[in-house]
Amino acid sequence: MRKGIKVLLGLLIVMSILLSGCIVAPPVNLGQWVLKDYWQHYILSEHYYTYSYSLYPGYNCDNVKIVVNCSTAPSYGFEVWIMTQTQFNNFVNSKVVSVVDHFTLYSGNYTLYPSAMSPGGTYRVVIDNTDYGWVDTNWDGYDDYCRFDASVYFHIN
Repeated sequence: MRKGIKVLLGLLIVMSILLSGCIVAPPVNLGQWVLKDYWQHYILSEHYYTYSYSLYPGYNCDNVKIVVNCSTAPSYGFEVWIMTQTQFNNFVNSKVVSVVDHFTLYSGNYTLYPSAMSPGGTYRVVIDNTDYGWVDTNWDGYDDYCRFDASVYFHIN
């Protein structure tokens, strides 16, 4: 009798393992990265900056990334700033730098994940090779430019 119960329990275990593989689950929505702005083969001279279009992360945007591939950079580096539209307007009008996030980059490849771009806001990405931010240029009569490709992506779920 005990042998019969053990066989029956063994059969039930095997059947439950086999049947558990047959459960159909709905596909998980992994979202997608959507390109929002880019700079291609861009050369940014010393004492200059460039900026993105206005960026509006919607409520379906759960992450932002900025990919920068820099082939040439000054030895002191250059900066990537994330500004609200108000901060950007103040910067353009009075050169006052206030940011929600910033990064200092050198030659190489970078993937930046700014955490301060929240859904519902309006932002600008500024790439800076001036003395306005945290990094000072070394104006020595030679143009310490940077050459890069950069892209801004929103992850839409």
